[in-house]
Amino acid sequence: MKYLLALLMSFFFFSLSYSSAPTEFTWLDLRVIVFFIGSALLVELLIVSLFSKNKVTQNIILSGFVTINILYLNLVLNSVFNKTPNYGQILALLLAMFIVFSFFNMQDDSPLIAKVLPVCFALATVVVFGQTLHVGNSVTKELSEHRKSTAKNIRLVDFNTKPNVYFIAFDSLIPKSLLQKFLGVKKTDYHEVLEANFKRFNNFFADYPTTKPSLNSLLALDVDYYNEAASNESEYNFFPGLTPSPLFEVFKHNGYESTVYHKSFYFGAEKGQYVDNYFVNHQVYHSALCEFIDLHSWRALTFMGYCRLQKSQKIQKLLNGLGFIDTDVDILIDYMRAGLKKEKPQIFVAYIWSPGHTLSSSYNVINDGSVEDFRETYLENSKITASHLIKIINFINTENPEAIVYIFGDHGPYTSRGLTFEDNKTLFVQDIFGVYGGIYPRDRCEEFFEMPYSGKFMTVRQGAHMIIRCLAGGKNAFIKPDVYQLPELIPKGQNSYENYLYE
Repeated sequence: MKYLLALLMSFFFFSLSYSSAPTEFTWLDLRVIVFFIGSALLVELLIVSLFSKNKVTQNIILSGFVTINILYLNLVLNSVFNKTPNYGQILALLLAMFIVFSFFNMQDDSPLIAKVLPVCFALATVVVFGQTLHVGNSVTKELSEHRKSTAKNIRLVDFNTKPNVYFIAFDSLIPKSLLQKFLGVKKTDYHEVLEANFKRFNNFFADYPTTKPSLNSLLALDVDYYNEAASNESEYNFFPGLTPSPLFEVFKHNGYESTVYHKSFYFGAEKGQYVDNYFVNHQVYHSALCEFIDLHSWRALTFMGYCRLQKSQKIQKLLNGLGFIDTDVDILIDYMRAGLKKEKPQIFVAYIWSPGHTLSSSYNVINDGSVEDFRETYLENSKITASHLIKIINFINTENPEAIVYIFGDHGPYTSRGLTFEDNKTLFVQDIFGVYGGIYPRDRCEEFFEMPYSGKFMTVRQGAHMIIRCLAGGKNAFIKPDVYQLPELIPKGQNSYENYLYE
């Protein structure tokens, strides 16, 4: 029964990880991870069986293995655990091992407890998985049936021109001035491409500090409407189309077909009725599950080593050779190209994880080593970002020259991890919110972008309003302007973007 309890405890903690982000697990992920867990448990139990003559020794070894399983199946992904100092993490693991050890001892002492404990963990695992399925279905149904109104502050203006419009967010895309400040580097490969082709906006900021709120608030187009969705816990449902998007409604009013794209189901597993197309990289293998796991840290063994295997260069090359991997931007461009064959004009919103940001598990600004490692990684990734941008530019030039491309960073690179707002307010804000924003071709809508709503700065959401204003011949989609301030992460009274201008 102890072996069964060890197995069930391991799968229970895996179920907690799965339930926290079920859309990020592909079927291939689940199959391979379950195989890895089963294989690891088999090896662990074979080792423990060698000490069957001494129950105390056996329980110590078995509880140690189970604690390791709990660590790599759940705790390694827990934000609270990751933010805890090293000594705190060690104490937490020792406490977990003690509790597991006590369970095994209780099983040895009581036949009843030996049966009850496995049943409890089995039921708990079933409940966790069951709640995951129930929540996903109920939220989709509720929003689809009842959320039919749009933002009160957004009007449906008429466009004078109707080119295809592409909103493409790149993870942690930043201007040269901030690159120099954060990493001591003057420019990267992607900056050369941007400088040569795009009109850049000065003092450009993200509206929110992380990817999901950044992209979803863009689609909400109005801060009060986004906050209303947040109060109903539906603020992340704009991207998959489960909640009406005022941005898409404005374009739909003008005859546009709407499309969102990301390589995985990071933004949600199901397409709602409020977006025409929800594309992910179905025909090739792209999993976001291990995207934020650093291979250079002990956390690479997440999911019993699955993340190390998935992200290894040899496996990537093998999958590429078998046709399971393709360049993210190539797939996006294929969808953009398919849109050219349709009668309706197209509005795309896409997210590309490039060049990427620091990871909380391996970066601390106080650690010179981690800063240097990220600098090298960022510079290397910038080459890939540059190639992505070149492909997009070439596609527009050769196949869709009338289109408008809005490129922006979803948030900053998080190079200030380890500092608080009070430690260095300016650096903290600029690092998290300061991003690159630009338009291609550089002369498109030029007269309208010369008049930003906030005067001294711009945000991602403002850029969308300016594009609408351009297409509508000067008419604004908002009834009254948003009050553009930094979100709750920054204390009130200090949350004006104007306090943190960098150019």
